[in-house]
Amino acid sequence: MSNDFFTILTAVGKAKLAAAASGGAPLKLSQMAVGEGDGGAYYTPVESQTALKSEAWRAGLNHLSTDPANPSWIVAELVIPDQVGGFTIREVGVFDADGALFAVGKFPESYKPVLADGANKQLYVRMILEVSNAAAVTLMVDPSVVLATRGSVDARIAEELAKLDGKPSVRAATTGPATLTGLQTVDGVALQLGDRVLVKNQAAGADNGIYVAGVGNWARAADANISLEVTPGLFVAVEQGAANGGSIWQLLDAGAAVTLGKTPLSFERVSGRTGVTAGSYNRVTVGARGEVLGGSQLVAFDPAQTFPIQAYRRNLLINGGFDVWQRGLSQTTTGYGSADRWLMDLGSGLSGVTMSKMDTSVADTEALGGATSFLRLTLAKAPSSKVREYCQINQRVENLRRFSGKQLTLSFWARADKPCSILAYVEQWFSAPYIEAVKNRALNSNAANLSSAWQRFSFTFTSPSLQGRVIGSQGDDCLSVFIGLSYSDALPELNAIATAQTGVFDIAQVQLEEGPVATPFEYRPFGDELRSCQRYFEKSYPLGDMPGKNYGSESAQKPAVLGRMFHLNAGSVATNNSINITTPFFVEKRSQPSVVFYDGLGAAGKMTTNLGNGVDISVSNSSTRFVNPIPVYAANTGWIAYHWTADAEL
Repeated sequence: MSNDFFTILTAVGKAKLAAAASGGAPLKLSQMAVGEGDGGAYYTPVESQTALKSEAWRAGLNHLSTDPANPSWIVAELVIPDQVGGFTIREVGVFDADGALFAVGKFPESYKPVLADGANKQLYVRMILEVSNAAAVTLMVDPSVVLATRGSVDARIAEELAKLDGKPSVRAATTGPATLTGLQTVDGVALQLGDRVLVKNQAAGADNGIYVAGVGNWARAADANISLEVTPGLFVAVEQGAANGGSIWQLLDAGAAVTLGKTPLSFERVSGRTGVTAGSYNRVTVGARGEVLGGSQLVAFDPAQTFPIQAYRRNLLINGGFDVWQRGLSQTTTGYGSADRWLMDLGSGLSGVTMSKMDTSVADTEALGGATSFLRLTLAKAPSSKVREYCQINQRVENLRRFSGKQLTLSFWARADKPCSILAYVEQWFSAPYIEAVKNRALNSNAANLSSAWQRFSFTFTSPSLQGRVIGSQGDDCLSVFIGLSYSDALPELNAIATAQTGVFDIAQVQLEEGPVATPFEYRPFGDELRSCQRYFEKSYPLGDMPGKNYGSESAQKPAVLGRMFHLNAGSVATNNSINITTPFFVEKRSQPSVVFYDGLGAAGKMTTNLGNGVDISVSNSSTRFVNPIPVYAANTGWIAYHWTADAEL
């Protein structure tokens, strides 16, 4: 009889394995048994066996798995506890969940003692089954019967040690290459014998790691002196140090298992002080892990600043960028006549002044940070010594209540064709018509010296309280902002420090905002800026056509009438009825506006019509109403056309 040891699948086992492989229920192996052989002797197992010759003990499997090197091998393991024994093992068998013998094997003769024999031990019996399709076998083990082997315990301990990424803290961490010998000073910390040190800046990365300082050569710390203890993800906190104190560092993944002393180790800071002072910044430098490494201010910042730089509608002025010009592209007389919301004020009828719209060049746009337009004042004639002879532009901002006692900042860009000065001041105005007795200075005259290059100027002031003041009932009290370019010396109430001047003066990006800081100019969408302007002035003409445009003779007008003016087919009006037409404004007006009608020839106060005489006009804050009181008959088919302007300026 051959004494070679082997395992075979029984005929039942083969049949069940084939059925499982062909789509049947997976085969479940659950128990293993040992026996003493045929009459206490070896025998040769055969496929037809359905039981062991002399079964001595049976129990649930302790371990069942495929061999990592041989996927077709199934390894089954049985543990015989120390209290079981008194027999010699010569045969083994594996049984499925139905109790059928799946495999049988010839086993080296092994005596299992009991304590009465004077010796005691657990016995591990391992059986290897070679199958054609291991996937057809469900590898199930009842955890209640599993006993740990020495190898499995060692492996588990190794796994757990590898997971210990949190290391005890170190006293200091290097900031540059270190000699790794002697009690030296690291990051401002005078090391003492036994101090733990994180070494992370060595020229040879394999020399990095956690060390213990000594009088001689440093040794790696006991918890980080073998490869198994140094794994990617290792964390260590640093207790002291000028640069690294209070920080936490992590070992980065080197791309493979660490071999201590050979694998370069790279540590990265994950938290701790970065040297950035706590506070608010509008520009920061962020590290790879999201920590703030630096902070700076693109513009000056003050905690008292009401609006952050990104806030919308912080500019209290309308059309401060001079992009909207509904009335015209230039003017030479006092009043509103070109740039929306901006009034040109020429004292005592000063002449020879032109206010006009200018488009920015590429150089202007870059200097101003994106402006598309600016305002130009050309003074051909200097003021004389007459009292109240001056030139200035003015915007009146409604609702004084919103400014009472608040800190405000006025800013603008300006330049001139030669060195000169410009004045800025702000006043509270109460109840139109505005007279000197009810004006209150908010910002006294401040001068800015101009050159041929664009410069930005800003003035911060506190608007006076409204205590003791009477607010008007018409909504016309306002904060009046002035930028003055030329004054006579005989204007002491303006604290005039600018002498009579001539030349070309450019002004751009005028901004009034709450707070003590002049933030960058706020760009609002053109449509928003236009609608804000139309609260004060609106026209029916297309934006590119100035009020009073002459479209030519009546016959030439008719195509334009249909597309640009109000058109009515009177033949559609019922017999003997008057025409009653309401035209709404695009934007509700600040107050009831002054409305002017224009015919197609540009004549003010007229309409183009062939429906007879008689016109009745009524105006509200939201619309104009046109009524032709003369009855119109169906036979009088015709048309009425007109353009209009509505003015509700302060």
